[in-house]
Amino acid sequence: MASKKQLAWRKKFAKMSKAGKFKKSKSSKGGAKFKDKWTKKKYMIIRFYRDENIPSRVIKKGLTLAQARKHTNDPKTMKKGVWFDGYDEEDDTSFGQDRERPDTGDW
Repeated sequence: MASKKQLAWRKKFAKMSKAGKFKKSKSSKGGAKFKDKWTKKKYMIIRFYRDENIPSRVIKKGLTLAQARKHTNDPKTMKKGVWFDGYDEEDDTSFGQDRERPDTGDW
């Protein structure tokens, strides 16, 4: 026969279980963290110049999409009419050179 302490624990456990305390969240699937570490896309910041004689260059590499967007949305990452920072997905051949200049309309 169970003791009073055991019965109290079982009651507490049942209440917690009904409340959903022991349900797995969607992000805690087995091995998801390990898989995401290797499959997440990385982004790089590229500085584009208005002058076509100055080639674009990579400023930062290995950023997440959120970090890249935060950087490029900052007003300090551009000098109106001279240069601006954009982002692109990294791949094996990403060096920042010979990229098409984005159509920005009126600088």
